[in-house]
Amino acid sequence: MILVTGATGRLGSQVVRVLRSVGLDVRCLVRKGSEYFWLNDTGSAYFFGDLRDPASLGRALRDVKQVIACHGVRVERTDNDHRRVNAEGSIALFEAARTRGVEHLVYISCAGVESGGDVPAFSSKRSAEAALVESGLAYTILRPGLFVENFADLARRVEANGNVFLPGAADTPVSPIYTRDLALMAMASLDLPAVKNRVVTVGGPEALTVGSAFERMCAANGLGTDRWQMPPAALRALSGLARPLGRRWTNHLRALAVHFAHPSAVDGEEMSRIFGIPLTGYDEAARAAFALRHPSEDATARDEKVVHRQFTATIYEPGTIAWEDLPAGPPPRRD
Repeated sequence: MILVTGATGRLGSQVVRVLRSVGLDVRCLVRKGSEYFWLNDTGSAYFFGDLRDPASLGRALRDVKQVIACHGVRVERTDNDHRRVNAEGSIALFEAARTRGVEHLVYISCAGVESGGDVPAFSSKRSAEAALVESGLAYTILRPGLFVENFADLARRVEANGNVFLPGAADTPVSPIYTRDLALMAMASLDLPAVKNRVVTVGGPEALTVGSAFERMCAANGLGTDRWQMPPAALRALSGLARPLGRRWTNHLRALAVHFAHPSAVDGEEMSRIFGIPLTGYDEAARAAFALRHPSEDATARDEKVVHRQFTATIYEPGTIAWEDLPAGPPPRRD
């Protein structure tokens, strides 16, 4: 059994689908209130738990031999912040995994961890990485840079508004990676001696710049490239002005200043060689990422998707339960 954290997210959902496509048994750690219904067609098991609730992690890890940790925080909310999730939650997961005898844990970190300073999005993952290395678990830490999907998000704003704010410096070298390729790398890492107990910076097949990646994303989808840009220093200054709006926006802007300014280009051929997978070309990935809309945007999806009978929750033992007894899921947290 493989446990996937962050399974309802952009990357985690790809990881689940890749694992299930080759018939592996997968259990998703699902946070209360998450939009998990659209993963039902994968045939995965579910376990309602929370990285902020260490007691739930031991139960979620029962009979689990491998873990792929894809969890993260994009924009903070109340106590759902980088410290509690990325740092403290990750450390609790690693401790529970060690106690349960997990054989290998793949942790998805991010490029820029070492240069992110005290920016919470990076310092929290830096703490998690250090804890994993010291945990005694067999591990692989993957550090991807920007996703192709990050540029697809920008292109959708061009589609909607005619222009977009492109953070960071246009000449920053990057190798945008398609999340499905990263999911394949994560799956390969579970049994790949070349990356065991290693930290690996990963990326896509082409070395681009932030500016050229944005322009090619727009061109691949028939859009203009009107944008306005703010250098990293100015973006950091803006984050200071955002303090009256609360920590979440200050930290979000500070993270953007690092994400889009940190050089993260890699050798695409070496990536394919290390992980033994062909990487998706940028233009092909750009079209696919732009066309893919998150299932939560479909108002009818919740009614059309059917809960798979193999279901694991905190109120049930793992296994098959009566169809009529399947729960809709616990109520969302109020934070």
